[in-house]
Amino acid sequence: MNRIIPTLTFIIVVLSSYSQNVPNGGFDSWQTEDFFVAEDWVSYGQTLRTEDAKIGNYAITLNNYKNSEGDFVSSSLYNVDWQGGGVDKFPYDGNPLSMVFYAKYDLAPGDSAELTSGFYEKGNWIGDATIKITGNSGNQYITYSVPIQWYTISKTPDSVYIGMTSISHGGNAEGTGYISIDDFRFENIGHRTVEINNYDFENWVNEGVVYPDGWVSLDLLAFNFWGGFLKNPSVVQTDQPFRGANSLTIQNFESWGAPDRGLCFTGTDDEDAWGPAFKVDKKYKYLQGYYKYTNGGGDSAEVSLNMFVNGNYLGDGRIRFGATTEEWKFFSIPVNYYLDVTPDSATIRLFSAIDGSTKSINTVFQIDELEFVDELSNTVGITETVSDDFILSPNPFSNIVTFKCEGGVYSIFNTQGQLVKNGSLNNGENSLQLSSLNSGLYYIKIKDYNDRQWQKKIIKQ
Repeated sequence: MNRIIPTLTFIIVVLSSYSQNVPNGGFDSWQTEDFFVAEDWVSYGQTLRTEDAKIGNYAITLNNYKNSEGDFVSSSLYNVDWQGGGVDKFPYDGNPLSMVFYAKYDLAPGDSAELTSGFYEKGNWIGDATIKITGNSGNQYITYSVPIQWYTISKTPDSVYIGMTSISHGGNAEGTGYISIDDFRFENIGHRTVEINNYDFENWVNEGVVYPDGWVSLDLLAFNFWGGFLKNPSVVQTDQPFRGANSLTIQNFESWGAPDRGLCFTGTDDEDAWGPAFKVDKKYKYLQGYYKYTNGGGDSAEVSLNMFVNGNYLGDGRIRFGATTEEWKFFSIPVNYYLDVTPDSATIRLFSAIDGSTKSINTVFQIDELEFVDELSNTVGITETVSDDFILSPNPFSNIVTFKCEGGVYSIFNTQGQLVKNGSLNNGENSLQLSSLNSGLYYIKIKDYNDRQWQKKIIKQ
């Protein structure tokens, strides 16, 4: 893989202000899709905090609900993380005779909720209590006291397993329903014994999804469509921006033991990734911004866009980055229009790596200050990049420049950011006849068939 290194920067001073024509293009505004998780417990499905409590401020509700496939599914709560996390039963050294709790419920006919406690001593199962609950509680909390069956004489546990589920049988639920639980404890002839962790469900942690306002992240899609979370977030709010208060970080994440790419795009739902997501009212020439990239090995980040008119595709643009850069670096994408028509909407997509070829869990893509512009002179700087094996000569030149590349296309811009010449390239040596250009400073942008890109300053004598 070619190593891309910065070799020259020339500064264009601007006196105009920065427009905000890309929604939240500075990534200073963020939202949180709340999802409260009971502290010290592990939940699945729609296991939610409720303010309809018997005691204190909160109780916990386990719902039977219809999923996106149209099936009625259940919810559950455990004090064991079955996926190998940090929760593995609660320490407990009481002398209980019963499992006691408050329950409020309304379950579909044929469904039954189930609550189970299992007591351990030195790793051995020594006692348990189980109850199945059906029907409804008449819109009120009912006290349940379930006798514990002991299998040893000692009755001296050192830990306890607890499981709650909104259906007791395998497969799907029969319909919608719920059961709310509060003040879960163990008693000995009416006296409370040692309290378990967060027994009253008063302690909650907001593990909701944080995402930039006006954008949709892969994390948000996973939460909204599947009710779950990525193993590590793919979109993160960063407080070390190029400008303003925050910037956006998109990073690869672990999916089924392998790295996968992070994704963020403009809009409010999944269809906006490839459809009209926000309004525009001009035929902008470029999308520009600033980025940093940490390539964990073999990856390429991507920024791509589409323009629309009346819901139809009107234009596009794309750029990819492969080289690691620790400092903020300017980029621009020329918008390629299919027709000479003013667009009415656009969408922008940001990827930490290329779909289907993600290589490293350590790849991180940071981006800030996205905006559409008419001229690149509306930026604070343009950076020239060349490969260590890319040679263009002569430079300065009189009429012809020569270089080698693996096919692709080239574009030549003047110092005002205006396109003055473009065309296709051969696989191998290329000689461009540029005698029609006036004497002066230009820069040439080259993109080969492998989507590698270079930008170089050239001088016409």
